[in-house]
Amino acid sequence: MEKKGLSLYPIDIVIISLNIIFALFSFLNLGKLYIKIGKINFDREFLLGFFFLFANLLILFWIKISNPSKNIVVQFFRLFYGQAFYIIYFPECITLSQLFYNGKSFDSIFAYLDFIIFHYQPAVEFSKAFITNRYINELFFFSYFAYYLLMAAGWWILYFRKKKKLAHYCFFVTTLSFGFLYIWYTFFPVKGPKFYIESLHNVWYSNFQGFYFTNLMKRIFNSTNLGGAAFPSSHVAISLIALFLNRIYNKNLMPIIFPLTFTLMLSTVYLYAHYFVDVIGGIFAAIILYTYVPLLQNLFLKLTRNLSKILIEKFNFKQINSIEEDLSVE
Repeated sequence: MEKKGLSLYPIDIVIISLNIIFALFSFLNLGKLYIKIGKINFDREFLLGFFFLFANLLILFWIKISNPSKNIVVQFFRLFYGQAFYIIYFPECITLSQLFYNGKSFDSIFAYLDFIIFHYQPAVEFSKAFITNRYINELFFFSYFAYYLLMAAGWWILYFRKKKKLAHYCFFVTTLSFGFLYIWYTFFPVKGPKFYIESLHNVWYSNFQGFYFTNLMKRIFNSTNLGGAAFPSSHVAISLIALFLNRIYNKNLMPIIFPLTFTLMLSTVYLYAHYFVDVIGGIFAAIILYTYVPLLQNLFLKLTRNLSKILIEKFNFKQINSIEEDLSVE
């Protein structure tokens, strides 16, 4: 098949597809949740559904105007704009799961499994043992925060090292793995210990004392709807996938990435965001996704070539200026 004339990355197909899926999920929940804008009540999911569809038009517009540019910064945002959607997808799949299931969850099963294994609740006892130590609190809150860097920074580094093909590949694997998890979370609601265990929910994070990252994450926890997406832990799954990829393509970063990934996994229970079995589930999810998601790269590449041909011939899109035209990775 002709390998020339790419106006899209496979990752563009992933983001556009996820937006269509989230739009569909939103429209399936019309009439369940309303928000007030000014003095008028609007159906939240109606607005969100059209937001995701409109976002695709903006994505295509951004692709069209940025493809011809040879500026390295423009091309950086051209490739990685999809990471901004993580901020939208994650809380939205939680909201959708609450709407689909009327606020119900499967937490009782996972709390019971933890109790069967340990004869106590790890999320309760782990934090209780060290909660008075500001430095341990800061370590775990920082590790939890570091997740946002672990899942993205390695691909930025590859890009600026002029390894753009590998940067795209790692970004593709990470984002498509996220996509499968987002869809799973939408239909498998597990809120996590801090919502299910009454003693934790009542105290919330008021007993944790630390420094900058402790206070930063406490503010995020206080202001974001995180009552869902607990099993399997995406923090564990995606950070492990990033670890596997960085071990191959960013070996020099491993002295930093490996210990951070380990403390991150511990932090998910310490901050009672997850049950212990969520961590185990995250490990298995990472292995499955890391093994099978790369096999989909060529399928998405084929779709990319076909759609690129249409966009170039019918809508005057330009070819991508910053990456090898054959995006497949051996």
